[in-house]
Amino acid sequence: MDERARQSFDAMNRLLDQTSAWLSEIGSWIFGGLVAVNLVVISALLTVGPVDAAVRISVTLFACALPLNVVGLVVLRLTKDLMDLGMDDLALKSFQESGFPEIDAYFPSAQDRAALLKRRSGVALRYSLAIAALSTGVTLAGLSASLWHMAWWIGSVFMAMIALSVGLMVVVLARAQPPESAWEKAVKGRAGEQRLADGQVPKPESDGR
Repeated sequence: MDERARQSFDAMNRLLDQTSAWLSEIGSWIFGGLVAVNLVVISALLTVGPVDAAVRISVTLFACALPLNVVGLVVLRLTKDLMDLGMDDLALKSFQESGFPEIDAYFPSAQDRAALLKRRSGVALRYSLAIAALSTGVTLAGLSASLWHMAWWIGSVFMAMIALSVGLMVVVLARAQPPESAWEKAVKGRAGEQRLADGQVPKPESDGR
């Protein structure tokens, strides 16, 4: 990993740490919405019964997505509540007040506790984001299968509209980015010339003219 890639990775980690509270709140809303969708659709499909393969596949997918949503929601809320409550500090204080001998040796220092709390929050957030991505995909597949029960083209149109919506979102985010400055172009040009000089980028072959 070169220096620029290492700096970019470190910057993304810092950005994730600084926006962890906001991401946790958004994640809780996402998981809550997915849980509601799962419960509503499953209850409706159970009244229909296993009439065809589409319904059976849909119920199976929703049954797989529901535990993922609950686990993701619990991880996010539990981590946030433990941070707000300061569980480690409360546990240390409780043992100190009870007269437990040399209890400080069993707990990390205040600085280490802060670093451990930050790492715990980052790990929980990263795993929750991965769970949310997986659960969203499974839920969308279950919705498509349930619509396929009505008519195959309805499920196909639904999946096509999902792809179109994601494409539109990518286009909007790309167009919303500020234009590349002259300084940034110059920096990228110098970086490309440096890689070319170092032999990291193969030179274009001559056509013999």
